[in-house]
Amino acid sequence: MLVGSPEQQAFYRAVFSRNCMSLLVRAHARLAAALLRGAEEPHITGELIREAQDLIESDQAEAWMEYLEIKDDPPQNVPGRFGKKRPRIDFEFVLVSRGPRPRFHIEAKRLYRSDSVNEYFGSGGLSMFVDGTYAAEWPSAGMLGYVQSDTCTVWLSRLDVGLNLRLIPLRVCSPPPQWISAGWSGDGLDEVMTSCHDRSHKNLSQIAIHHLLLAFF
Repeated sequence: MLVGSPEQQAFYRAVFSRNCMSLLVRAHARLAAALLRGAEEPHITGELIREAQDLIESDQAEAWMEYLEIKDDPPQNVPGRFGKKRPRIDFEFVLVSRGPRPRFHIEAKRLYRSDSVNEYFGSGGLSMFVDGTYAAEWPSAGMLGYVQSDTCTVWLSRLDVGLNLRLIPLRVCSPPPQWISAGWSGDGLDEVMTSCHDRSHKNLSQIAIHHLLLAFF
């Protein structure tokens, strides 16, 4: 459980979020990514989680890794949805600590065809965070793009345009800019972008979404 002043909690949350993303970047570096160019999203997600788990449990694991637990496609408890009808998030990171344990949720989408931007932001993607289906209790979460065509730079630009075309349905916070750097450096996180989304219509706090793209070509 994150304790301390609001400022301290925000700092620790940012560190937790960055560590989760860093672990995925390191897991990606261990994969033969080009062999997954045509793979489906669950296949890639499973491979990333396998490598991330190996890193956490290896003798070379850094100290911060020992406090991370990663879950593959776990069901989420949502009011009115039970059993197999519960929605499933692609990644759930748990910060192992005393008391209630912070979570960091990530939804992944393939970026490989003309309608991929719609899927990324749509009802099965980022919108799941905006409507409170995912990460209702948490102030931050992540979106992961599996780039299987063009380049990460090209897709970052397309997502920037796509977000700005969907400011109202995605309840993007104002004032602009809406698509900004997360301010992280090292570990391949320099190009992580962040967007802010208002969830007051669901009586929830704002949520910051960190966007990380990984190349598979």
